[in-house]
Amino acid sequence: MKTYGEALSGAGQFPALTPAGNLNAQIVESHSFSIAPIPLLQAVTFAAAEKRIWIANPYCTPTDDQVELLTKAARRGVDVRLLLPGPHNDQPLTQSAGRTAYGKLLEGGAKIFEYQPTMIHAKTMVADGIFSMIGSSNIDARSSEINEEIDVVVYDENFSREMEAAFENDLAQSRPYTIEEFRQRSLWERTTEWLAEPFRSQL
Repeated sequence: MKTYGEALSGAGQFPALTPAGNLNAQIVESHSFSIAPIPLLQAVTFAAAEKRIWIANPYCTPTDDQVELLTKAARRGVDVRLLLPGPHNDQPLTQSAGRTAYGKLLEGGAKIFEYQPTMIHAKTMVADGIFSMIGSSNIDARSSEINEEIDVVVYDENFSREMEAAFENDLAQSRPYTIEEFRQRSLWERTTEWLAEPFRSQL
């Protein structure tokens, strides 16, 4: 529609498909500069979770609202874990911008882990052993406001168990990032965070 001014509709563009598998799933997409359903779905998940929220994401620069929702979840007893890039990162400025939120997340009870072997590019979320989300979106303002994103949401316990197993496998190759480490970060780290902060919504 944006490119040609023509809406794709009708059986020619969307032919009937034979059902395959038995998972309950849906496609969720977000468009630039519009009310974006993906961050809304993320927010509802953060607010509704009762047991756990496990997130793997390569470009995590959470908004203040996302930080608040995740810390509120942790404070009500939800196991909030974020699996993020460690020493191998193809966007170090984004990592610096994201680290400005680490303090509030850790103080609020969330747990942060940094993947060690290589750059991690998984973009996944699993909540309460029944809700899973996989796709292109990040935990950041760009996915909420600017980027064109598409995710698959699956409502299935067996699939969620597979997601949790994959998360735990990656977690075994990660190290915790602690509040003490955040408070003792170097002058260089603090300087790069300060320089990246004004561009946080664009990273």
